[in-house]
Amino acid sequence: MRFNDSQIRRLAEALLSALLEKGGATLKADRGRVLGRIEEIIRGNLQQEDDLDREARKLLEHHLRQAPPGIDQQKLLLMIKKKLAEERGLPL
Repeated sequence: MRFNDSQIRRLAEALLSALLEKGGATLKADRGRVLGRIEEIIRGNLQQEDDLDREARKLLEHHLRQAPPGIDQQKLLLMIKKKLAEERGLPL
C-alpha cells in the first residue's frame, strides 16, 4: 500500500497524540522533531516492506518456473513474503 507524505504525517501525528494522551510517552525534544523522526521510521518501514515485496516477487517468478500448473500464485507469494520477513525479523 502506498502512502503519500500527508498521510504519513497524519499517521505520525495520530501515533504521537495517542502515546501522549495515554501517558505512554513524554517529550524530551520539541514536538516537530519527534514527529519528523516518527515519519522517518514509518517511511523506512514502508521501504523495507517494498524491498521485501520486490524480492518475494522475484523468488515467486523463479519458483513458478518449477511449480506445477494451476498453483495459487497469490498464496505462494504470501508464503514467500512471510518466510523472508521471518528470516529478517521484520513484522508484517
